[in-house]
Amino acid sequence: MTKRLIIKITIIFLMAVTLNGCAPRYRFLVRDKAAAAGWTKEQQAVSEHLSYRLLCTKENSDGTFEINHACLPNETVAKIVKQRLDDLNSVLDYKNQEWAPYLKAFPNLREEAEREEKIFKAVYNRLKLVDFHNQFLNYLGERSSLRPMDLDLGYDDKKVFIEDVFAAYPFTSSHIEEARKNGKLDDIQTVLWFNKMKFDRKEPDPSDPNDPNKFIWQPKETGIELISYKILDGPKPQEKKNDYIEGTRFTISGSSFKRESKPALKIFLPEGRPAVIVSDYDKEGEIGFAIPDAVENFYVNPETSESLFNGAAIANLFQVTEKERRIPPKDLPPLNIEIAPIGQNKIEIWEEKSQGWTVTLRYKNDRRDNYNIRVKIKDDEKIHFDPTASKQIEYFKKEWFGNGNVVEFFKSKPPFDNPSLAAVSINGTKVLLITIQGQDITGNITTGPNIVIQDTPYQIEYTEGEKRWLIKDENGDGIYEKKRPIAK
Repeated sequence: MTKRLIIKITIIFLMAVTLNGCAPRYRFLVRDKAAAAGWTKEQQAVSEHLSYRLLCTKENSDGTFEINHACLPNETVAKIVKQRLDDLNSVLDYKNQEWAPYLKAFPNLREEAEREEKIFKAVYNRLKLVDFHNQFLNYLGERSSLRPMDLDLGYDDKKVFIEDVFAAYPFTSSHIEEARKNGKLDDIQTVLWFNKMKFDRKEPDPSDPNDPNKFIWQPKETGIELISYKILDGPKPQEKKNDYIEGTRFTISGSSFKRESKPALKIFLPEGRPAVIVSDYDKEGEIGFAIPDAVENFYVNPETSESLFNGAAIANLFQVTEKERRIPPKDLPPLNIEIAPIGQNKIEIWEEKSQGWTVTLRYKNDRRDNYNIRVKIKDDEKIHFDPTASKQIEYFKKEWFGNGNVVEFFKSKPPFDNPSLAAVSINGTKVLLITIQGQDITGNITTGPNIVIQDTPYQIEYTEGEKRWLIKDENGDGIYEKKRPIAK
């Protein structure tokens, strides 16, 4: 074991004691009791440190001492390490607006954080492995009831940091292994299940994670082979009950079929006890592969492998990891800046085309009525502070529900462009205006030409691909000769 790893383990041990809050409270408890007995400060300090030796060590017959691991629960250390993992995951998230700029500016910082994440993940898996194995033996009834539980719940680096975890923690049943050894364990059913989805889940676009309209589709591929085993009690079994089920993930690439080297799912079905499920969520090549992530009792024993697909046992094997959710944002296009003397040159942000642009998406239904009406009041931000001021409509909008989230902007026809309005009301397609003089002006914005708005929009917004565009008709001839990208 390297010196650096020994230092890390020591730090984890100290963190588990101090950050859990036990040491400060315990210290004051001991010293307060000693003070109440009339002891001096020196005697209080000696009693405190002696109590640590009495609590956390055991004296051997030869006068030497060894660590009493039961004084520090293994579960407590695991919680501390898990918190560090959660902190690292938050820092490494590309959507973290506080940390993302720093990690982009200093690439080595992200690499170091990812390396630390792997270390903490490996440590956390080892810590949980110890507790899971104790839990597994209890569920199967293979743990001696004479052995005190405290002996197995304490943190012990000799149990956590070992070379061959598979030999030390095999997660097998003596009943099953004996049948396998004697040639009585027979596979009685094989189920292959494969699913490939191009559009499985939406992930926020890291370039703008707060915009629900910006997202990235992520694919998913899931495949598992389930083999059911039975312990044969003779050449012709009396029933088809399973005794053990094993599931192994696989992938398909072209004509290639590749299984993982170790099973991801083990289901033990002991006689007279609930089923015991051992699950590994980590795929081959990931930190923690072949080390269980869950050990659970299953109170409804599956009669066949197919019945497992009705629950969470299979779905849990294909969880999306936090690392898979980290999608690096695309680099922004280069920003071109032109500097021109004031009053001499005009910098044009629009693309121009004499024949104009059109919206090629089909966003209107057959009745051409799949839209909402909105209205924009001119200088509405000023009217907000002076409700008595007269109003004038700046434009109407048709917001279409369909491809491209298209929005059409229309100017008003007279008299709906009246600059002296007291109130404006929109109810569906019906428009009601009240002038300052008390005159009512009403009309309907129908699907075709009407008395309220101009026959064609003067500008249109729409989304095509990953960009949102604005096209504009400058002279009212129905040709949108100007175009530019806008923010979504």
